[in-house]
Amino acid sequence: MDKLAKAGESEDDMDSIEMSRSGPLQWGTSSVRSQEDRRWSPLDIVLVILLTVLSGLLTFTDLGNRTAPQSFWMPNKVGDNFTVDFGKLQQVDRINLYEGPGAKGNTKIEASKDGQIWEPYLEVEHSTNRVFTWKLDEKSLEARYMRFTTEKTGYRLYEAAFFTKGNTVPITIADIQLNSENSLTSEGTGAEVFDEQQFAPYRPDYRNGMYFDEIYHGRTAYEFIELMEPYENTHPPLGKVILAIGVKIFDMTPYGWRFMAGVVGTLMVPILYAVAKGMFQRTRYAFLAALLLVLEGFHLVHSRSSNIDIIGVTFTIIMFYGMYRYGETAWRNGGFRRSFGYLALSGVFFGAAAAVKWNYLYGGAGLAILLVFALVRRWKEGRRDGDYDYGRRIVLTLMACVILFVAVPVGIYTASYEPFIKATKAEDSYKDLWKYQENMYHYHEGVKEKHPYGSKWYTWPLMIRPVWYYGGKDLEPGDAQSIAAIGNPLIWWGGLLALLASWWLGWRRRDRIVLTLGVAYLSFYVPWMVAPRSVTFLYHYFPMVPLLILSIVWMLRWFEERSRNGRRFTILFMSVAAVLFVWFYPIYTGMTISREWMNIAIRWLPSWGF
Repeated sequence: MDKLAKAGESEDDMDSIEMSRSGPLQWGTSSVRSQEDRRWSPLDIVLVILLTVLSGLLTFTDLGNRTAPQSFWMPNKVGDNFTVDFGKLQQVDRINLYEGPGAKGNTKIEASKDGQIWEPYLEVEHSTNRVFTWKLDEKSLEARYMRFTTEKTGYRLYEAAFFTKGNTVPITIADIQLNSENSLTSEGTGAEVFDEQQFAPYRPDYRNGMYFDEIYHGRTAYEFIELMEPYENTHPPLGKVILAIGVKIFDMTPYGWRFMAGVVGTLMVPILYAVAKGMFQRTRYAFLAALLLVLEGFHLVHSRSSNIDIIGVTFTIIMFYGMYRYGETAWRNGGFRRSFGYLALSGVFFGAAAAVKWNYLYGGAGLAILLVFALVRRWKEGRRDGDYDYGRRIVLTLMACVILFVAVPVGIYTASYEPFIKATKAEDSYKDLWKYQENMYHYHEGVKEKHPYGSKWYTWPLMIRPVWYYGGKDLEPGDAQSIAAIGNPLIWWGGLLALLASWWLGWRRRDRIVLTLGVAYLSFYVPWMVAPRSVTFLYHYFPMVPLLILSIVWMLRWFEERSRNGRRFTILFMSVAAVLFVWFYPIYTGMTISREWMNIAIRWLPSWGF
């Protein structure tokens, strides 16, 4: 033992070596140990900085506009109206409308050449699925005046802009005539609808509006800040609370509501690097794991969208790593006290993950299984070493777990509702917390309506049906623009093979890395086989993606340790992953490409609908 310590082995390494000698039926080894340990070298720091910067550049480049309309008109009475005067007769070919929260009601828009004779131009039915998006309608006529009349209240109109075909600059507004009989309780006037024309785009795009679930998560983040009745209450609030930080910094703009998802997604790279460094104890394999994450399209897509999944998945990585490190920490020489730090790390992030989405609660079963394995290991150590205090320590550990995995997560989960309770107009308080949970359960249980991009759990590992998040409109003939929740095929399909192979090889070697990855994977995946929700999506598989990456790294190390061509295979694998990342980059980021290229080169399967 002393010789090993002098040779530079860490305490955890000594534990692994001794456990590997204790018998083949114990989960004892974490495979062949390198002389490197978990301590970071200057090279680690340099590599982490480079990979994080690369991930940040990919995430924040062309993320979205930093400007958007902020003022609005919210009529409070049917019949409220105002008239726009162009100053002269104009050719009007299209109108873009930007709506906000509420988004219920109807507006009638009429056109006139002389202000006396009016003809219908557009009937607008405001909708919740268009909040903070530009609604484009094309209708051509000549007019000098356009009159907006409220037919049903309940909406906020942030901005409107009229265009002549081919001219990307809005038609200049000479005057706005307000109706003196308008309700005095309305928020804003018609002037607010045309006061930010410089932000009005000719063509709506992901850069200037919300898409897919951003209309729920990003919107609710804004409502927390403005103390407005939260629209989305089907998931716990913590994810939206974090998204709200970006809105506070950059206002309610596309860049603002996506900013924190980008920050967390970028931070996932150094976090996974640290996890791989702690597991494999080699800079090389930590680098490979983090680089694969940078090259993983599913990660990039969700880093660039105002969604809460990127936040929850990041928390799950930390919570399982904390439990892994707990299992690796022997109790002797002060290790017992130190092990509580890893338990606390796991418990805190378990609570944080649960406060983002319920499906991350599933990982709690995996944490419990890994805890049992670790305690059995400590019990056998105590018997082997003649340390008969292990019984008391196990009891103390279980008592601590009640606090760290029950009380602390419940406290985090409860505290996350503070912004929600402040924003809701109902006289609710923490005493209504259980009612919120019942409502969430009944909502997910009642989701029965089929979705064109829904998919069953057994199709997820093969990526049969990616979710089409955004499809560009008003494009040039022959062009295509899409954002799809689709991963890097090599990482997903190769990762599945690596996962299964590592289970077989790792079981035979009693490898604790494989044990951790396998338990984590199954704890997230198996519950979906029996979940009451009938409509599910590929993004529910997201927590498994980092586990696939770590399984790939495990197998690459296995090949390198056993084959003289192992490193060549690693270089080949990483090169193909990089090529495929570039190949699919247009649909990760919403680039405009030719429709022919989209259909022939990128749509590999008929079920890939984008």
